[in-house]
Amino acid sequence: FRTMASLRTNASSQNIFVVILRFLENFFGSMSTGVGAGFISALLFKYSTLGVENLYNLESCLFVVFPYFSYMLAEGFGLSGIVSILFTGIVMKRYTFSNLSEDSQRFTAALFHLLSSLAETFVFIYMGFDIAMERQSWSHIGFIFF
Repeated sequence: FRTMASLRTNASSQNIFVVILRFLENFFGSMSTGVGAGFISALLFKYSTLGVENLYNLESCLFVVFPYFSYMLAEGFGLSGIVSILFTGIVMKRYTFSNLSEDSQRFTAALFHLLSSLAETFVFIYMGFDIAMERQSWSHIGFIFF
């Protein structure tokens, strides 16, 4: 968005290359931030003894905090936090999740399943209320039944 907004204010023929370059810079910077945070978390959980010392709650909390750390790091650098979280999640699912203890794996999987179900339910409730409460230009009974 920031890149396209800068294109709108400074329109010239050379800006399309600058926009493409900034997009690639933003994407690959965010991707590398996310992958780096994911690998750091994998190394931390592999070589720490959190599961051995019955610190399952701490282990699960740290597993949830690392994507937020990745988001804040990317935003601090002026990159995309969403892309950074995406790649952190991919790396953590592949490498970090297997380094958790069995109890933490069960709890973390259940926690993320619960959060995803709540988020999905909230989105569909919000969309339903928005469509039902506003007068839409396509609100015709024949169109709805079609």
